Amino acid sequence: MKKIMTFAVCAMLAMTASAQKFGNINMGEVFETMPERAVVQKEMEELQAKYETELSKMGDEYQKKVNDYLAEQEKLEKSIADARAQEIEQLQQRIQNFREMAAKDLQTQQQNKVQPIIEKINKAIQTVGEKEGFTYIFDLSQGNILYASPSQCIDVLPLVKKELGLQ
Repeated sequence: MKKIMTFAVCAMLAMTASAQKFGNINMGEVFETMPERAVVQKEMEELQAKYETELSKMGDEYQKKVNDYLAEQEKLEKSIADARAQEIEQLQQRIQNFREMAAKDLQTQQQNKVQPIIEKINKAIQTVGEKEGFTYIFDLSQGNILYASPSQCIDVLPLVKKELGLQ
């Protein structure tokens, strides 16, 4: 009787283990095939080109002021030369500030435009996970779990906290 009970428990465990369904996906590959990605990439390239054009104009202005200053420096009164040198330094600082602002804006725009695409992909993964009965779906490109069945997963946080002696 004891052997039958042990066999039954082992059989149930084996069935439970075999009932779990794991999937994997390469999020990066899915992202690259999304038509929205090409639109975002084009928009970002256009925005970057605008910033580069403006930086180029600012750089040309800076170079002209430096060349003019160097050519006339010997003939200028000290106060005028100092004022022009200060103007050149301010322009250089403005260019640096613009470059930093442009980089931040490009990064923000990229995140804002990419986020809806990622959310769309995640929603599709959640739907597939639920419809197809997956326990877990892993992202091979980053090693993340993209989907975990709420009914088949156990949150082990309380157990780990207890093991570590945390409240």
